[in-house]
Amino acid sequence: MVENNKIQAYLPAGASEIENDLGTAPGIFYEGNKKIIAAFPGVPSEMKQMFDKLIMPRLEKISGGDFLVVRKVRCIGAGESAIAEMIGNMMARDRNPLINCTVDCGVITLHIIARAKDKHTAETMAAKDIEKLRGILGRLVYGFDEQTLAKVVGQKLLERKKTLATAESCTGGLIAKMITDVPGSSKYFTYGWVTYSNESKMSELGVKEELIERFGAVSGEVAQAMAAGAREKSGADFAIAVTGIAGPDGGSGKKPVGLVYISIVSPDGIKTEEFLFGHRNRDFIRLRTSQNALNLLRLNLGD
Repeated sequence: MVENNKIQAYLPAGASEIENDLGTAPGIFYEGNKKIIAAFPGVPSEMKQMFDKLIMPRLEKISGGDFLVVRKVRCIGAGESAIAEMIGNMMARDRNPLINCTVDCGVITLHIIARAKDKHTAETMAAKDIEKLRGILGRLVYGFDEQTLAKVVGQKLLERKKTLATAESCTGGLIAKMITDVPGSSKYFTYGWVTYSNESKMSELGVKEELIERFGAVSGEVAQAMAAGAREKSGADFAIAVTGIAGPDGGSGKKPVGLVYISIVSPDGIKTEEFLFGHRNRDFIRLRTSQNALNLLRLNLGD
């Protein structure tokens, strides 16, 4: 045994070990002052086996046999405060099911935690809250549990037998990556262009030079021309185009860092929206742009 492995045998005073049948490092278990602390090795297979075998039974005993069911409702298009105001007392801290809220780059996730004496009752309680939230929040809700925007959009494209192409500037291919992260995306995703320079926008997508000179590369007019060019060249049913200033440099008084234009072209025409994500870091702006582009496509695809 190497010296580093011996260190794994040490435990904090007052703690006990959590046996690890799959590896050398034990876990650490502490219970006191109405708190439980359980620490596991980072290897997922070891951690899961240790939790299921030793920790879950203890938690079930402490809970008095109650079942907990956790469901998630995923939203985009409004801020956390606005959504909290819309659903009102459903977020009361003494409520069952309990509803918590987390935020990640514009995606609001409502965690519904239902407690009951049996699993079926808990699931029914959570399902009723989901339906109520859907009625209140409407099209702000894009998915449930572990669904991503890209997966939801892909499913809609599949169901409608439609195809998609992308033309990206400031996001540098991130939208195409998110789409192709979904298995089976080759059935609906056809082309993806990263046209970062003005020259590439003109040569690859047919954007007119005079359009860029008149309105600038970061403009609604250029976003529309990029989307139209991508749809025409790819033959896809839908095309997404984005152009913006991700920073940290390149902004001005009229066009600050965080200014983004997203255009969606479909058989019914072109829709373009302007976004101002503020002077945040580059990764944040690129991710928010990609998320909002996928959401605009979702809304264009309909329910």
